[in-house]
Formats: sequence, structure tokens, C-alpha cells
Amino acid sequence: MGIWSFYYLIKIILFYTGYIHFHFFVNAAFALFLIFSHANPILLRIRKWVALPIGIVILYFDSPLPPLRNIIPKISQLLDFSFQYYVELLTRIFDWRVIALLLGLYIIYLLLSKKLRMTTIASLAILSTLLPLGANMTPLAYDADGQVIGLPSDTELTESLDGFFIEEASRTAFNRSQKASGAPFDVLVINVCSLAWDDLKYIKEDNNPLFQRFHYLFTNFNSASSYSGPSIIRLLRASRGQQDQRDLYKPAVEDSLLFNNLNKTGFQVQLALNHDGKYGDLLKEIRNEGGMAAPLFDNTQAAPYLRGFDGSQIYDDYSVLSNWWDARMKSSNERVALFYNTISLHDGNRALDGSRLENSVETYSRRARKLLSDIDRFYAKVNSSGRQVVIVFIPEHGAAIRRNKNEIVGMREIPSPNVTNIPVGIMFTSKVDSPVKTNIIEQPTSYLAASDLISRFVGKTPFGANSPSTEIYLKNLPSTRFVAENEDSVIMKFGSSYYFRSNDINWNLFETNN
Repeated sequence: MGIWSFYYLIKIILFYTGYIHFHFFVNAAFALFLIFSHANPILLRIRKWVALPIGIVILYFDSPLPPLRNIIPKISQLLDFSFQYYVELLTRIFDWRVIALLLGLYIIYLLLSKKLRMTTIASLAILSTLLPLGANMTPLAYDADGQVIGLPSDTELTESLDGFFIEEASRTAFNRSQKASGAPFDVLVINVCSLAWDDLKYIKEDNNPLFQRFHYLFTNFNSASSYSGPSIIRLLRASRGQQDQRDLYKPAVEDSLLFNNLNKTGFQVQLALNHDGKYGDLLKEIRNEGGMAAPLFDNTQAAPYLRGFDGSQIYDDYSVLSNWWDARMKSSNERVALFYNTISLHDGNRALDGSRLENSVETYSRRARKLLSDIDRFYAKVNSSGRQVVIVFIPEHGAAIRRNKNEIVGMREIPSPNVTNIPVGIMFTSKVDSPVKTNIIEQPTSYLAASDLISRFVGKTPFGANSPSTEIYLKNLPSTRFVAENEDSVIMKFGSSYYFRSNDINWNLFETNN
């Protein structure tokens, strides 16, 4: 095999250390072609032209990078990335320390190849992947009580997933027949791109002062998707149970649309972003799949803040929200429901001038602290107005800011709990209790619980002297078992273990530790 022996030895090391998969039959077939091409001049000439591209494709196939079938349809979106973002992504994939290590290993390989038959060693290494060693050992699964059990079959897991969606299709969580009454209040939903509990813990902001304002804090809330479009659609369709990923871009069931339900009960719906919503047709998805027909608030009067990963303008969160609130206070609407989406934490965002090649991963903690501070300032402004408001803080998904073996930093192709377990908080203005008593909700929940709570607030206002205690609203709050999806993959909790399936891989136990 020549130099290709080194290629395979490196891949086997990466496989046994858990960094890549190793598809045995594809790799074995390529290895046999490399070996036997030496004996045939025609095959040897063909090998010179095709071996390198085939080797790269197979390495990509074995890697945790997104499947090519997912990338090719999105080529037009990828071409919108800024040059700086391309450079940053390349530095994440090709770490100079890894390159230096590979050079060192190659020198060792060259020295050993003078005394050892490296083709034989590489062939044995390939065959070793069929043995129950290292990364190939059968992992342990646990039931709901934490007891070790045998791995469930593919059929059992698939039936469990199918049963989950059948059950979810029948669940609803908004009383559309009620009319908002009592003390009028507004509902503000602040939807944040790229913020999960794991990100907060990594940057040591999981006890940020903003969270002390929350009357409700969800610690086990599943966003069910790790990309913006699907996560936003799920939020906007929160009044019905969790949908299969394939159904998100089909017409919505009318009573699933959270803001339509709020409008039906007496709220005027409004929409604001701190970006233009053009990338990936996000604004179109909010309107078409999310049912948001409200005119878009003009954010161009707000202070510019960042350049997006696609070079577009991102506006300062406090400035946009503050401007919107000023306009809201001048309106005569008794009740308003706002959906606000911010991408200030999105991967690849950088300073306005673009003169410094900042790494967006390294600036993430700074941007996250500013965002949380901006929302805290906005809360203070709203609270000082004396108007009664329910503010729902709910991220889309995490940023995957912590490095792990499954994916490179910032990549969210796998909808793991580290990415989809998001911090969701609800806070009230004009409440006299100080300090705030935070109700911690630890049960597994998703958007249905958020819709259910909002519906309960509409039916029985949380403001006024006769309002119920905050604990009353939590009675029989709907739980949702953990299932998270993207186009190509699904992760499901079964017992107390997580299982992963993709279009290429049958069900496997998924390790959530980093």
C-alpha cells in the first residue's frame, strides 16, 4: 500500500480513540484495491489518478462531519459565508497541533517502514476493527432506575420512536376558547440563537444574574432540534405535541400555532428581529411554517453591533428591544404578544470593522455576557414602566461551544442533549416579591409546557392582588420524553440511556459525556 499504510494506521488510531467511525467494508475494499493495483500496470496508472480523491471521500465518510447529501443542497447558503468565517472553520478542522503530531508520527512511520512490513501491519489493524476492542466494545445501557440492561433491538427502539410521535400528535396545550380578561398584560417571547445549559456551564454563566429574575426556570427543556429553522418552527407550533422533523415543512395544524392562539384570545401579535432574516430564508420560514403574518418591526434605527457569519448587519439587542418597547408604549393596544429573535451568539459573528481576525468561539463568552446583560437591562426598563408583562426567555438551541469527540466546535449536526437542553425562563414585571422566588422545573419538558403555561396565564392572569401563587400554574404541567432530530439523525432517550440513529447508521448507544 505504500504511504497509504500510514493513512490507515492514523485512521485506526482515530477510530479507537473515538474521533471517527470506521466503515469496514468500504475501507477494506479500498485497501485491497491499493494492494492488488501493484501487480497490474493498468490498475497502477488508474490508482495514481483516483486513489487520493477516493481516500479523501472515505475519510470524510468516516468523519463526524455532515454527510455530503446534506451539504450539497445547501451549497448556495455555504457560499454566503464570509471569507473570515471560512478561515475560522478551516482552523477548527485542521488544528496546527494535530498537523504537527501527524508530521511527528509520519517520521516515526518512515523509520519503522525500513524494518517492518507496514502493509501487513495496516491490514491487521483494519481487521482488528471487527474485534470487540476499545471503541468497538459493546457499551452498557441503563433502564429508568439506573440498572444495567441489555441493549434494546433496532425494532424496539424504532417502535418506541414511532409510538412517541403518535402520542405527541394527539396532545394539545392551549385553551383557544378562552378570552384574556382581568388585568391586561403583554407576552414577550425572546428567542435566542445558540445558548444551551452546556454552553453556559462552559463559560461559567449558568448562574448569571438574569436568571435570578426568573419566576420559572426549566433545567431539562429540550429544543428538539439543533438548527435555527426547525427550532423556531417548533416554538411557533408549541401548542401541539412534538412533530416529526419531516412534518415541520408541511402545513401547520391551525391550533398548533402559539401566536395565532394568542391573537385569538385577544393579543395583537408583533414580530421583531435583530437581523434581516434573509440567510436560509429564515424570515420566510417564520411566516410560512410558523404562521407569523405580523409586519416586521424596523430594526434599522437600532445601534449596529456585529457582522454576521454571512457579512450581514446584526443590531444591538438592547437597542432593538428598547426601540420596540418605546413604540409599544405609544400604541393603544391593550395586549401585545411579541416574538423576538436574536442571532447575536451565532457562530462566525465578528466585530463590525472586520479588521481583526477574531475567533468567534473565543468571543462567545463576551457576546453571551453582553446578551444576558442586555436582556436584564431591557427587563429593568420594562419593569420601570409599570406595565405588566410576561417575558419568556427561550433559546433555539445551543452553540456546541465545548469541544467533544463527536463533532468539531460549533457544529450541531448531531442533536445531542448538550446542544438541545436549553435554559428556559419566564419572568413577570411589576411583581412585588423581592427577591424573586424561582420555581425550578426539573421534569423533562419541551415547547408544549411553555405553551401550556402561557395559556394558563391568559386564562388566569398572574398579575393583580387576586392572582394565584406562581406554584399553582405548574400543576399537571405536561412532560415530554427526550427526542431530538435533524434532517439526517435522531437521538432518543430510552430508559436512562440515549440512542442515536442516522440514515447511515442503525441505532447505537450515544455517550453524552464530552
